[in-house]
Amino acid sequence: MPQLDYIGTSPTKSDAVVKAVGDTIYGDDFRLPGELYGKVLRAEITPARIKKIDVKKALSIPGVHCVLTAKDIPGQNAGRYPDFPLLANEIVLDIGDPVALIAAENRDLAEEAAKSIKITYEKLSGSYDYRDLKNAEIVCDWKTLKSPNSSQKFDIDKIIENADVVVENTYTSSCVDHAFIEPEGGMAWVDESGLVNIRVPTQGIENYKNVASVLGLPASKVRYDCPMLGGAFGGKEHPQLGAFLALLSIETGRPVRMAYTREETINSGSKKHPFEMKYISAANKDGMLVAIDVDIIGDAGAYVTNSKGLLLGALCVSGGPYNYPYARGRARAILTNNPFTEAMRGVGANQVCFAYESQMDELALKLKIDPTEFRLKNIIKKGETLMQNQPVPGRVMLPELFDSVAKKVAKRKNKKIEGSIPSPWVKGFGIIGNIGGYGRPLNAGDAFLSIDDDGSVQLRAGASDVGAGQTQTYCQIASEVLGIPLSDISPILSDSHITPLAGITAGSRQTMVSGGATFDAGMQLRDRLLDVASELLEASKEDLNIKDSIISVIGSPKKTVRLTEVIKKCKENNVPLHATGNVKFGEHEYEGNEIYGAGGGWLDYVFGVHAAEVKVNKETGEIIILNYWSGHDVGQAINSQHVEGQFEGGTMMGIGHGLMEEILLEDGKVLTEHFESYLIPTASETPEWENIILESREGLGPYGAKGIGEPPCTAGAAAVACAVSDAIGERIKQIPVTPDHVLEVLGKIK
Repeated sequence: MPQLDYIGTSPTKSDAVVKAVGDTIYGDDFRLPGELYGKVLRAEITPARIKKIDVKKALSIPGVHCVLTAKDIPGQNAGRYPDFPLLANEIVLDIGDPVALIAAENRDLAEEAAKSIKITYEKLSGSYDYRDLKNAEIVCDWKTLKSPNSSQKFDIDKIIENADVVVENTYTSSCVDHAFIEPEGGMAWVDESGLVNIRVPTQGIENYKNVASVLGLPASKVRYDCPMLGGAFGGKEHPQLGAFLALLSIETGRPVRMAYTREETINSGSKKHPFEMKYISAANKDGMLVAIDVDIIGDAGAYVTNSKGLLLGALCVSGGPYNYPYARGRARAILTNNPFTEAMRGVGANQVCFAYESQMDELALKLKIDPTEFRLKNIIKKGETLMQNQPVPGRVMLPELFDSVAKKVAKRKNKKIEGSIPSPWVKGFGIIGNIGGYGRPLNAGDAFLSIDDDGSVQLRAGASDVGAGQTQTYCQIASEVLGIPLSDISPILSDSHITPLAGITAGSRQTMVSGGATFDAGMQLRDRLLDVASELLEASKEDLNIKDSIISVIGSPKKTVRLTEVIKKCKENNVPLHATGNVKFGEHEYEGNEIYGAGGGWLDYVFGVHAAEVKVNKETGEIIILNYWSGHDVGQAINSQHVEGQFEGGTMMGIGHGLMEEILLEDGKVLTEHFESYLIPTASETPEWENIILESREGLGPYGAKGIGEPPCTAGAAAVACAVSDAIGERIKQIPVTPDHVLEVLGKIK
């Protein structure tokens, strides 16, 4: 690969200073003259039948402009999913279900109006335990079988029975909130042309199409403008907020602003699926894996949403980054009246990583083999198949990562400075592998670049910047391709009336999609510029290079022409100085994929190794993480600092899942609706850290980059849980691993 000038560096982000001083304009920071305040009234009990909604008293309050219910929706009463009504009409199934919308002169009046609305409910019987399958309503039931020969008939039960070592355990994971720092908030207004403008934090500006169908308007009459997001993690994919604001603004003829409280966003937002995972893992005495049998049950909550795809995604990676010759898998999602569950960073890979890595430790213990050595013997290789029979498409750098991380852990274990820790504290280490995917079949998107007379470049991309540095990533790609300084790139992101569409910012896909489209647009422009420059320099196009806005002949550094001169010549010759780049990926092509469709695996995979050192108090159950190591093959780091940020930020999110985060429910009602009761990791819980970045340059993104936003998150819970198990000498089988749970495992409390 030729030397790169911008790719792999860590220039200061253009928005770094404004974020640091608090000047970034987020969703609820935008203001317009004459704005009203919006409020959502949500269900009080669930499940229940709505018998009557009386809004007369609310409408009589001076300063209350309107109250809307389901009957006032002019178009389709559904948001992102057909089964998920925008406003509940006859039945409420989830405690967060919206029932009515209010617009008033200020927040206090909107709150008063909401309290004045009288709703008569008929309570219905509910379902709250997703593990009770007797009367369960099953959303999906995915099944898979795998063997070395796809046509081979085999009895996996007998294969497991004849193995030298078998480990069988059931693992559970909790219901988890996205817990983004910025609650949802935004504004809608109708301009003089009749265009409905919606400015909300969203992971997909394509939501304008959903909102148009709600409003009964042509899609061209709705504009989505997405500001910088203060975190999302899958929780801001839905179009509800935009639709609420648009309905109220159209009804009142005024701009309407709305912002959720922390309690409202936790009560009404989607959650990570709680899982119960039954694992049977078998190996022979030579340390080679023989078979695995996995049965996963997930809580879909009150609505189907995307549980079918997410449970399938979990099943696909439920064997981890290891090669099992024989496998059987099953994954089901169950409807309950708990909060609805949806995509969240890792999309099912987090839960199963905790289970399969715990199984690997247990097998190694029974075989009396070093856990890292055992993993190394069984690492999956390129071309070997995952649970759903999809061959691993690329190189697997786990041997290099395990070697690097294990050496660092061994050095820490052998360090004598600290000496032994006093009783009742005990120390433990967990070293685990993981697999995470990015990109789905048929993923596609566009990006637009145009060059001005002075050589500066305008970049337009539809992807939302969720705080992970998407804006900077695309600018660095454009700078590298065009040889133009970063300071000359002006980005515009996520405006449905200005930017090309690129799909949702989720699934670690946007470096591949929007980054790839930016690269494609840049290459089109580069090719045109070099065509014209070759005439001016009387040199072959292949012998030219662009750097710092100067085109030179390779090997003849004095033979140059300024980019502005080439641009001038392009205009004289009617050479277009704008281009729309595109990427589109095809369908899966492996035997049996027709069973699963486009959801039957990711386009490509990221492999990593994480390790944690913890100390645990056997009397109180307290857990302290002392050191952490995280390593992944990222393909190519576009911005090295961003990659390390994803390693550490993503892993800490996973650690939160592993040690403290849990939505507690009582008959579907959220009990942990504040940050003082729903705990997330803070700086004080962050350990000493070391990152290992490997670059195979075999990813599907520009310069061989892989999507790295989610894979580190999948490993955090597994690493700390395995470390705690190592410390206390007992297997942890549920996350979060709270102090009380440690004492339960040790038999000190019931």
